Amino acid sequence: MEIRDILLNGTSYDPEYQFHNQALTLVFREKDRERTMRANLRYYPTENTWDLNPIFYEFTENEKEDLIQKILSSDKVQTSFQGSSIIQN
Repeated sequence: MEIRDILLNGTSYDPEYQFHNQALTLVFREKDRERTMRANLRYYPTENTWDLNPIFYEFTENEKEDLIQKILSSDKVQTSFQGSSIIQN
């Protein structure tokens, strides 16, 4: 599954649970068709960990980890987080 495009829909910080949330729309290419998925990319600074919470889709932990790495390495996300304390990798 290839990520064709990433749309950044907004960002917030949850002080109660202490995580940064990035609302995303991911566009995947699978064979000859595209699929759109909404997801929340969360960063927990106290643990220095990332989590991906897809909406209406389920992934294994390995699939989620692979998607997180692809998202974090994308130019759009790197540019969006530039100058921010969010990206620690």
